[in-house]
Amino acid sequence: MISRLLRWFVKTLLVLLVLVAAGLAGFRIAAAFRETAAREELAPSAGRSVQTSSGAVFIQEKGPPDGVPVVLFHGTAAWSELWWRTSDALAAAGFRVVALDLPPFGFSDRPGTYTRADQAARFNEVLGRLETPPVIVVGHSFGAGAATELVMRYPDRARALVLVDAALGLTVPPSDPPAIVKPKWIREVLVSLTITNPLATKFLLQSLIAKKERALPEYVEILQRPTRRTGSTPDIADWVYYFLGADRNALSADRAAYARMTKPAAILWGDKDSVTPLDQANDLKNLLPQAMLTVLPGLGHIPQIEDPAAFNDALLKALRKL
Repeated sequence: MISRLLRWFVKTLLVLLVLVAAGLAGFRIAAAFRETAAREELAPSAGRSVQTSSGAVFIQEKGPPDGVPVVLFHGTAAWSELWWRTSDALAAAGFRVVALDLPPFGFSDRPGTYTRADQAARFNEVLGRLETPPVIVVGHSFGAGAATELVMRYPDRARALVLVDAALGLTVPPSDPPAIVKPKWIREVLVSLTITNPLATKFLLQSLIAKKERALPEYVEILQRPTRRTGSTPDIADWVYYFLGADRNALSADRAAYARMTKPAAILWGDKDSVTPLDQANDLKNLLPQAMLTVLPGLGHIPQIEDPAAFNDALLKALRKL
């Protein structure tokens, strides 16, 4: 009797494992069928690509050409279009806005090199091509790493730095990617379940923001649009391996490097941020004593979509002081 039950249990477990594996494979196969569009079919016609030695970077520009230049770095799985309300507000105030697509997201090329130093070198080339005077660099969430790295490695490019709910990893010890994600196929399955899965977009967005009702269809569509590009899942899977580890060679990962940064700085932070809690803003303020800290009441990790008016007002005030 016991041996019969044991055989039944083993068979049932095997069936369940096969069903789970088939379900996961189904998400990966579905991603391959979805990702068939060319960049030219999906990218906003108002934007353009700027060539660098590591591929083209897609940018969107607004505002007067002679305005003070402000460069916007987005966060994980986002792209330049998520800044559109902020870009409009800054342009209306007379700033020259350049919103970038950080590879591998949006409509930039996906060269496979995604360290902060790689990204900083890439955007240094972009600014050189655009022939901008020193810019105010604004970095949100994960994009704050590349933004800060740019300011630290190429200080002549920047006049000031603004960090918005910055995910800089300064309060956790460095670690390597988990061994389980080393096979690329595992990362591809993870990406097809999350970043490139249209069924997950709204849920993931809501998990990042305090005002859940602000996961509006327009923002969901913005986040989904670039993921229909050919090869999105395998390309983003390359980035995931970097993302899950520590960027030990980044200047912006070195707490001591912040004391050497002389550029003016501002910090904007939602007090309801559960991804990078407010304690991280206070820690960053201690590392950058010259920085102004503005706390945004009731807002979470993506304040520019949770309350665009309040965020844009706070950002404009910071920019004018800088």
